Amino acid sequence: MNTKKRFENIKCINFSILKRREELNFKQTQLGTDISLSQKQYSRVESGEVKLKLQVFLQIAHALNVNPCDLLTKSGILKGFPDCEKTVTIFQLNEQMNELIRRNTFLETILNKLPESLKV
Repeated sequence: MNTKKRFENIKCINFSILKRREELNFKQTQLGTDISLSQKQYSRVESGEVKLKLQVFLQIAHALNVNPCDLLTKSGILKGFPDCEKTVTIFQLNEQMNELIRRNTFLETILNKLPESLKV
């Protein structure tokens, strides 16, 4: 496959950005402000109306607390390339810790409802 054809569907990156923004329940206005763009300017970037510059892409990834490599991987644009090195962000570790705390609280609630004879 020639290089030009391979990267024709670069808008998949925009879709990966959109999905991540929606996962975080961020509004376009909020994200635009975080990267110094108006909502209208940000909307044009996310929709693919304007070309996504590398600097803006990196700013968006930072604002979304996501590794830029993950956005590229999810878009499918990196198919055929070696895997990117993965790093875990503090944000991701915090999310995982909160999930473990939530599960622990749930288990403690169930354990407290058990009769004493069944507790170890």
